Amino acid sequence: MTRKSETPREDETGADVALALKDEAAARKAFAEGVAIRGKDGGARMVPPGHVIIVCRDPGMRRAGIEHKALHVWRRGELTRAQIDRIAADTETFAVIEVG
Repeated sequence: MTRKSETPREDETGADVALALKDEAAARKAFAEGVAIRGKDGGARMVPPGHVIIVCRDPGMRRAGIEHKALHVWRRGELTRAQIDRIAADTETFAVIEVG
């Protein structure tokens, strides 16, 4: 079994984006206008700045007083900073994407 390298190489698809988003400031600049989430139906849902996208690798898991779906978009102000930080601390189960 071949193992993919941890650091993207220049010739890999998406490597330029991964290298460009090395720090929080670069990521915030890149997503300042919002992001699109594409579903399996091919349609896209625009997520505006200020929203938080939470991806849960184990749907039904509870964290920060919330039972999480596989993917949920929270509007600005729906989660406290403490809730976001608590969820983001569990990197094995959650991916937290703060837009803009």
